[in-house]
Amino acid sequence: MKTICIYSDESRHKNERFLLLSALLIEETDIPVTEKEIKDLRRKYGYINDKKERIDFVGEFKWTKVSDKYFSIYKELIEIFFSWIDKGKARFCSMLIDTQDPMVLSYSNIKKEGYFKLLYQLYLHNAKIPALYKIFPDKITNPKQHKVNFALMEKCLESGYRKKFVLLLNPQDYKPQKGFIKNITPTDSKSSEYIQVTDVVMGGIGYFQNQLFRKPDAKKSKVKLMKHIFEKMIYSGYMKITSKKFMIVKSNKFNIWIFRPKHNKEVIEEWKKI
Repeated sequence: MKTICIYSDESRHKNERFLLLSALLIEETDIPVTEKEIKDLRRKYGYINDKKERIDFVGEFKWTKVSDKYFSIYKELIEIFFSWIDKGKARFCSMLIDTQDPMVLSYSNIKKEGYFKLLYQLYLHNAKIPALYKIFPDKITNPKQHKVNFALMEKCLESGYRKKFVLLLNPQDYKPQKGFIKNITPTDSKSSEYIQVTDVVMGGIGYFQNQLFRKPDAKKSKVKLMKHIFEKMIYSGYMKITSKKFMIVKSNKFNIWIFRPKHNKEVIEEWKKI
């Protein structure tokens, strides 16, 4: 089986209506090439110090850091991201959670144990093929708010993947003792280029979905980058909006979907196991 790495991040939900959870999926064999592209970008936007040494751009790519000064490098970062999508080197998915939806509110506490369940949904539904998965969620900065037992998450997700994939494999290709989950490793975004890329793309989506670009104090650089992200989506043919209220995009490469819990006995029993 292939080995696929999943890098995920969440929008830092404050007073906005929509919480976003997003993931970038890359085959492990494509990591050296994609990492080099980011390294080359950092080198391009580096500088020469007093000792005539070339110093790469070392800042963390983050939506909150988008500014006029660094707009060019962020625009090129988006170009690189969509080149991965175009060439089939990566897939991107983003889950919108409407925090005013009564079904969502009754489903669970979004800010605490509910986050565990939402993350589970992100990983379960956006893994499309039988593979060995290495999962790298952004390390939660506020553990008192988000209590995620990743050992339990790995156990539950392995069960979900088995139900989803095992019948698609020939018996000789599946080894139960190894399963589908290699590891779930919380990772500091500062040490992961892929989590940083996910944060920037997700930031543009959230900036639009939460209508932050309409505010009088909206940063022009963020509005410009948001528009650039949507232009790339439209011209690449990924955007197929199926809802007027939510920005839903259905594609094998780039997917944005609204989370709606199903209140039925089967799902309730499944969550009791978690």
